[in-house]
Amino acid sequence: MSSKIIKTPLQVRFNDLDMAGHVHNSEYLNYFEIGRIDFFNKVIAKDWDWKERGILVARNEVDYLKATHFYDSLFVETSCEDIGKKSITLAYKIFSDKDGVKELCTKGRSILVCYDFKTNQSVEVFNEWKKSLED
Repeated sequence: MSSKIIKTPLQVRFNDLDMAGHVHNSEYLNYFEIGRIDFFNKVIAKDWDWKERGILVARNEVDYLKATHFYDSLFVETSCEDIGKKSITLAYKIFSDKDGVKELCTKGRSILVCYDFKTNQSVEVFNEWKKSLED
């Protein structure tokens, strides 16, 4: 959908690890969220009033392709995969960067429903978002 790909560096923290020394599977949703926030700040607007109009996560998907570790240099690439009537789908790819060679470790998607927090109802994708995502 969108050709905008936002690259966001990730920091692996010690408490992200499981007993085997790999990044625990649950942390990838946090990494996706870091990418999502950066994507929205750069593509939508930093001054958007999220308390009035925002999103609810309706679905997350994660494909674990390669284990990551504490000292890995990771980043996430986030892009818009689809714009529906009331939702958007963001795609994520987490890469490790070893000596300038990037290797895909994890990929996933989130379906995000646009929501009006004043009326407590889902709403159509905000026109401002459509314009930013389609440009």
